[in-house]
Amino acid sequence: MSGASWQERDASDVTSSEHCLSATRALCHSCGELVEAKIVLQGDAVYLSKWCPEHGTSRALICSDRDWYLRAQSYIKPGTSPLARAVERFEGCPESCGLCPRHQQHSCVPILEITGACDMSCPICLVDGHTGATMKLAEVEGILDALVRYEGQLNMLNISGGEPTVHPDFMRIVDACLRPEIGVVSVSTNGLWLAEDEDRIKALRDRGVVISLQCDGFTAETGRRLRGREDLGEIKRRLIERAVALGARVSLTVTLARGVNEHELPGILELFFAHDEILSVMVQPVAHSADTLAHLGADPLDIITIPDVVRLLAAGSGGVLREQDFTPLPCSHPSCFALTYLLRTTDGKLVSLPSMLDTETYLDVIKNQALFGADSDSLYRLKDAVTSLWSSDGQVPDRDSILRTVKQLMLDLNRLGAGASHREVLELGVKNVKSIFIHHFMDRYTFDQSRLVKCCNHYPQIDGRLLPACGRNNHTAAAATQRPPRGEPGSQGQA
Repeated sequence: MSGASWQERDASDVTSSEHCLSATRALCHSCGELVEAKIVLQGDAVYLSKWCPEHGTSRALICSDRDWYLRAQSYIKPGTSPLARAVERFEGCPESCGLCPRHQQHSCVPILEITGACDMSCPICLVDGHTGATMKLAEVEGILDALVRYEGQLNMLNISGGEPTVHPDFMRIVDACLRPEIGVVSVSTNGLWLAEDEDRIKALRDRGVVISLQCDGFTAETGRRLRGREDLGEIKRRLIERAVALGARVSLTVTLARGVNEHELPGILELFFAHDEILSVMVQPVAHSADTLAHLGADPLDIITIPDVVRLLAAGSGGVLREQDFTPLPCSHPSCFALTYLLRTTDGKLVSLPSMLDTETYLDVIKNQALFGADSDSLYRLKDAVTSLWSSDGQVPDRDSILRTVKQLMLDLNRLGAGASHREVLELGVKNVKSIFIHHFMDRYTFDQSRLVKCCNHYPQIDGRLLPACGRNNHTAAAATQRPPRGEPGSQGQA
């Protein structure tokens, strides 16, 4: 039945305990071709089940907790369209990618990949070394003009690679990105260049740039398994200490692999809680290639998914975090992100916003933005919600401290005045609120084309297009989707 469609196949390979939720397109485990697929519930978990005419059925775990997955669907909110699009008409997928009118979300955080060069060779490289060419400064400036045309203003722009600090014009590119329309600029880096000279840390500090540091943990074994270097843990620890001492702003990005570095999370959280300069933690379950699976001895049916990370973070937080503090990010697909925000009170405590606010108010505050406080309205909505704590009869922990903190935040906002810039308002939110994100990138095994339509992290291209991150990262997917799904000639995808 090599030419049969999914619906025409013999139903004997669908078990009685399996419940189909939806149909989609995915990538065959073996050949990487775009094929028919479905999302199914079985037992306590959710799987992506694909069928390739040549290689048959393959399956990958996409969520280890069916209840989390089903609840997450209720967090889907209408997307925000960009002010302009590089692609005005949909004429097929992926030919129209960039963003076409069928894409349902704007760019929350563009990822500016300025070079494909890197000074490391990680065995778990997300894109397996397949990155873009080194951009010229003029090309970067053209991209920034296009982003402002599409979005008007951006909450955050991430400078990435490869390893962006090896670009010969790195600091000139950073300066070019410090435009009034861009709230926060971050740099994703392995930190080796910064560790060589503290003046480089100071240069980023003085520009208000967030150092988004790759930090998988601190033990030699973690460094060896994930990055091929046993000395990285100590290098990263010293760099963090130096950056904090110098007053630089830091975000920690953790790639998490089953059986490798889950035990590192409590130590990372301890650092995060202890230092105001560490603004956020981003945990990314490892995205697998065939080589990564072999290197880690991993199995697509036994990977870390978002609810696993939630449980690990809550258990390793020393009581600061609860599992119910984490929710999907409403502006993306619910399988892509989960997050929580922590209000830093005037007496040094950290209190999660979800423990203070009802669900509807909380989601309204964070919808369609990846940073808290991206506009003054969100800060005022927080104030209005927190005033209800006066009648909460002490049910909310640290109520008085929270109220003092929000009062001070509003005083600071009023001092900025009606003419405050986007960057000034955003800085106020960043100053008072820490964040924890979980970002589950898709790989060949978990790639779900229906998720791309809600992607809010995009790679801007020199020609003006914006490519959804997981479409761009799955270079095999990009090659596979240059033609219609096998077994269904002439069909077109969604995103």
